[in-house]
Amino acid sequence: MRNETYKGKRIVWENKAKQIFHISICLIFTSIGLFLGKFDTLLFWITLLLFGGGGVFMLIKLLNPHNLFVTPNSKLAKEIISEREESFKNDYGIFNYDEIGFIVELETIKKHYDWNEIETVYGYKVDLLAYDEICLDIFTKDEKYFTITESSLGWFQFVTRLSQNITSIREEWFFEIANPAFQKNLTLLYDKYNRTSQEIKKHYS
Repeated sequence: MRNETYKGKRIVWENKAKQIFHISICLIFTSIGLFLGKFDTLLFWITLLLFGGGGVFMLIKLLNPHNLFVTPNSKLAKEIISEREESFKNDYGIFNYDEIGFIVELETIKKHYDWNEIETVYGYKVDLLAYDEICLDIFTKDEKYFTITESSLGWFQFVTRLSQNITSIREEWFFEIANPAFQKNLTLLYDKYNRTSQEIKKHYS
């Protein structure tokens, strides 16, 4: 949720009251250090730097008119997340569609494909340590393929249209690959010629 904005303001996913409490604690410890501490000791300067500097930093963050503090699980948070998900679902991203197919625009490719040009589709999961990401490898009749992931712009629209145009792809494929977590779960979702994974591997190798 980094660098998100809402109505022109940068979203800070923190409780504003908790932020004020932390600033107050920092100011209290800084005041105690100033009144009771000895200027020629290392402890004094460490206290001043950690609590004083930290308090000032959080205060600037709190008073910045461009920041919007949003408490997780609050009504506003749910509204922002709902709006974001709706926007994500409707975003075409790297794809454009017509009556017979789509144009995909990646770093190394910009090409139109008919839906009937898709020969093989593999789904799998990659482990990114903190979380997993679902991926699709799309093989076409020119024996080339491209990969899109959950983080690819236009992912939701593409997988929806893919299932609509290649009806043999099971609707539950996403959940089958997602579980169990942190396993690749490589799955053949579709092959135009009903080949096995072994036959496909030989063909594209």
